[in-house]
Amino acid sequence: MSLIVAAVVAGATAGLKEQAQSAVRDAYGALKQLITGRHKVDVTPVERRPESAAKQQSLEEDLADAGAAEDAEVLEAAQRVVTAVQEHDAAAARAVGVDLDDVAAQLIRISNVSVRGNATGVELSRVEAQGSIVIEGIRVEEGDNPARP
Repeated sequence: MSLIVAAVVAGATAGLKEQAQSAVRDAYGALKQLITGRHKVDVTPVERRPESAAKQQSLEEDLADAGAAEDAEVLEAAQRVVTAVQEHDAAAARAVGVDLDDVAAQLIRISNVSVRGNATGVELSRVEAQGSIVIEGIRVEEGDNPARP
């Protein structure tokens, strides 16, 4: 669930900027369509205030209630947003970290995370996967700015 919320925050932060790369806007638009269309969850409060922990927590609860964490297509779309932000918007990518806490899912796949500075690429706690957890392509480098894959 945290991956989906992080992707919405990243998409709202990067994808809605006028100068955002079309790859970020397109990836975020696809994720938003799945969340709002298929699961009937409103992401507007997070879009208005992506830095708000309360809005993020509320979205996480709504997504959990709607069963979005079990939707493989939503999880794939969320990963595409995170990847697009990392590739095209370094400033927003700084805010994106993969931090999964208290998650249960069929499959968890995290790939191509690249961070720089005093950062953590992936942090997991109380995570359970019915199938498998795949983590690959994690890169942490020294410095102040996020690395670009």
